[in-house]
Amino acid sequence: MRRAYRLRGVVQGVGFRPHVARVASDFPITGFVGNDDESVFIEVQGSPQDIEDFISKLLATLPPLAQVLKCAAQEMPDIEGEHSFQIVKSRRRPGVRTLIPPDTATCLDCQTDMANPNNRRYHYPFTTCTNCGPRATIMMNLPYDRDTTTMVKFPMCRACHAEYTDPTNRRYHAQPISCFDCGPVLWVSEAKKPDLRPPVGKRAPLIDAALSQARQRLSAGEILAVKGIGGFHLMCDARNEETVARLRKRKNRGDKPFAVMVGDIEAARNLAQLNQAHVVALTSRSRQIVIAPVSFDYHLAASIAPGLSDIGVMLPYAPLHLELLTAECAEMALVATSGNLAGEPLCFTNEDAASRLAKIADAFVFHDRDIHLPMEDSVFLGNSKTTIPSRRSRGYAPLPVPLPRKAEVPTLAVGGELKNTFCLASKDLAHISGHIGDMGTLASQEAFDRAVTQMLNFQHARPERIVCDLHPAYLTTAWASRFSAAKNIELVQVQHHVAHAYSLLAERDCQSRALVVAVDGTGYGADGTIWGGEILEIAGETWQRRAHLPSFSLVGGDRAVRYPWRVALGIAHDWNLDWIAEVISEEIGDRQGNTGELELVKSQLNSGFGVVSTTSCGRLFDAAAAILGICTSVSYEAQAAMQLESAATNWAHTNPLPRPKTFKSFRDLFEFLGEGEREIGERAWFFHVGLAGLLANKTQELAEESQISTVGLTGGVALNRLFSTQFTHLLRKEGFKVLTHRTVPPNDGGLSLGQAWATVLGASEG
Repeated sequence: MRRAYRLRGVVQGVGFRPHVARVASDFPITGFVGNDDESVFIEVQGSPQDIEDFISKLLATLPPLAQVLKCAAQEMPDIEGEHSFQIVKSRRRPGVRTLIPPDTATCLDCQTDMANPNNRRYHYPFTTCTNCGPRATIMMNLPYDRDTTTMVKFPMCRACHAEYTDPTNRRYHAQPISCFDCGPVLWVSEAKKPDLRPPVGKRAPLIDAALSQARQRLSAGEILAVKGIGGFHLMCDARNEETVARLRKRKNRGDKPFAVMVGDIEAARNLAQLNQAHVVALTSRSRQIVIAPVSFDYHLAASIAPGLSDIGVMLPYAPLHLELLTAECAEMALVATSGNLAGEPLCFTNEDAASRLAKIADAFVFHDRDIHLPMEDSVFLGNSKTTIPSRRSRGYAPLPVPLPRKAEVPTLAVGGELKNTFCLASKDLAHISGHIGDMGTLASQEAFDRAVTQMLNFQHARPERIVCDLHPAYLTTAWASRFSAAKNIELVQVQHHVAHAYSLLAERDCQSRALVVAVDGTGYGADGTIWGGEILEIAGETWQRRAHLPSFSLVGGDRAVRYPWRVALGIAHDWNLDWIAEVISEEIGDRQGNTGELELVKSQLNSGFGVVSTTSCGRLFDAAAAILGICTSVSYEAQAAMQLESAATNWAHTNPLPRPKTFKSFRDLFEFLGEGEREIGERAWFFHVGLAGLLANKTQELAEESQISTVGLTGGVALNRLFSTQFTHLLRKEGFKVLTHRTVPPNDGGLSLGQAWATVLGASEG
């Protein structure tokens, strides 16, 4: 008999065709395997039992990076005279596309090759095989073949070609394959006068000299802009305070923490307290940055993470990183932060880096393998049992999230203004972009334009609907409006927190009625006020705002976000907490000398001029941090909340935990912050668990009233581990099914998925 199979999923760029050929060689069968734009196609001929055994073994022993989402079979007429099983050329199927595989960390086999003096890839910083290395970032088109990647400009040498065409070799049809004789070249250039021309000569000594020079510069306290897989990192010695402080100043970083790269898991344990969930995340193929509590042996520069008790740590995921962390740098911890200026997108071309990073770095580490699709590092926060995505990018994007129901027409959702991603919902899949970032600069908007174009081209998609936020001043709203007018397609707007809720439900494939608590900084509300602490009832295509935090006044909008003491004064004014105003007046007026601005804010609160009403949960954390004297001004988003959580967890780690206090109201919770006989950390801890208790109690009351058994937690505040752990514990204890994010971030990085899913359902307020 003869049978044709069509397999959809992550089946290109992962060694799938070689795997099929190897499995076929174990059976007395003939036929062929190939790629098209959507799938892997197989035709196999032999006895019925041999064919069944072949396909069973094939699916049970998939390559490490492969995922099969669908396998369809069809009977075919026999072909006479067929004597072998072969890999055939790729076919084109206009209008359909396969899934794009993400980039993955260097596998153990390749690391072994690089460490073996007798291997021809000994210390080769571009070592890769079918099980690891760049994928999405080098792909220019589909199907995934050598000539549709940026490796097309590097013709294979005889030895690499032999590996590439040998079905028994680990590098069989590995498109990024190369070596010292035929691959990219590495060089170091002074930042003051960047040399963008690759050096001429034998690659091996050139690369060896560049690696040696880069390590020497790192050891000497220099800042390097290093081209990796998805873009540039700014790297330096994380234990050198002078160097780290210089990087912070040049990058205009404020107090925002830096991520740190170390050579292995034991070195990571010396910096952070790692549980099993942390270790799994750090050593996974995606090699994300994991945020974990600092260890007792932590000894990095003070300006790595000012005011925090967590550290973002990662392991090397590119061969170049492995090579930098050898020899004199083997015991070093390296700052590995995005190669950009604050608020700008990641640099990914040599020319762009030379233009934008020359005043930050002391030198560049360039190579000439082009990056087609830039990709930021992914970031996950670890708690006691699992990790939560804070930024979903390299290692995950552009893998899609399955939708519970098919999109009738291609739908493009453009996300929010901060931590931007966009999403293309096509048929039963939601393709979410990598992290774009904050949309406040022209460079970010250009990066957004470029990424959308690349996504639509890859998927051969023409959106028939476009979705954006309600906020009239968002740049993404303006972009969506222009796109809608230019393409003459429908424009849909979805309220910010409704999108958060639908994002969670789409990710968790929840189609039952649910109460979702959406807590974050601020979002434009359906009533024109500023929302941020919402309990929403979702019933398929309808949603209701069942409850929200008590409202309070924000003076100055964005300025209130930068100066949390303004939030505290608004709460004091609206909730009749005069003692808070006295505390803030002493801190801001007497100690900091900002009496003029202080009096202006008080005047505005009394007159109502320049004041907006909000229910923001994130701003409550800001206000608490200001009242406790932990943080009265911020230089990055969520700084006050993160420092408040740090104070609370530090206190909890060194003191026996008291029974959580039951607060009657949010005003009662803030009144408690004034109990000056208690330590600041203790009051911060009670604030977290008290706020979780108030929200959990209200959620339980509404759920029981409406006979709903499923609740969810989403929004940026859900990344606060102390708050979210307490909230979920209280509701699970009462028998509720509690949904939290596992795949997409609860913050605005997941907003585009929710916008798309709400639009697919035709969601409206009920």
